[in-house]
Amino acid sequence: MNIPSIMRERLYDEECRMRPFTAFDAETRYGTLSLRTASGIRKYPIAESARLPLLDQLQNLSSFRKRHKYHDWIYCSTLDNKLVLMNIRYIKSIDLVGDDIEAMPAYYPPEVYRALDDLETGEAPENLRKDCEAIIADIGEEKAMRMVSFVRVTYDEGEDEWNFLDQGTADTFFAMKASAIFQVPPHTFAEIEGEGYYRARYANLDHVAVMEIPSDRYHRLTRT
Repeated sequence: MNIPSIMRERLYDEECRMRPFTAFDAETRYGTLSLRTASGIRKYPIAESARLPLLDQLQNLSSFRKRHKYHDWIYCSTLDNKLVLMNIRYIKSIDLVGDDIEAMPAYYPPEVYRALDDLETGEAPENLRKDCEAIIADIGEEKAMRMVSFVRVTYDEGEDEWNFLDQGTADTFFAMKASAIFQVPPHTFAEIEGEGYYRARYANLDHVAVMEIPSDRYHRLTRT
């Protein structure tokens, strides 16, 4: 992604420290989560506060465990406004690489993601409007809105589907993430998009590899 010049000083680099995009206080940045699936590699910038829970989840997935009837998922919060839910059936490998070894992917400050999401409602702060307009001019309105308002669902064969995140679907993802063990029974269908009476879309989680949920919008919808 080409970063507009107006935003370069606001993006992560070696000279500045950004607040991680979470609902909590700032934490120390760590580096890169590299996720390999059949459809390719995805890289996410993460904080130390995200690395440690992810390591705990991976260590709990020992190959010596007893077999059971559930499908395991793991999750991680990223600094680029994503909550990533991963179906371990389709994950080939996970690499955690410190920033001193490999430069972590670029990301915007948290207030920029929120301003982008609030742009259409007119609630975006005036001092961030130019930044938002520069991002939209650089990557296009569709891609910019997907970053902050849509869930990316990637199926087992690599097909991507984008679904608007509203209150109903946010509750679906909250229920998944809130599970202490995060185990999903086979053939579970989760509502990933709905428009009241007119439309409802359900995904068979047996065939979903990865879901990327826009963090700020998710936290705002599930906070109440």
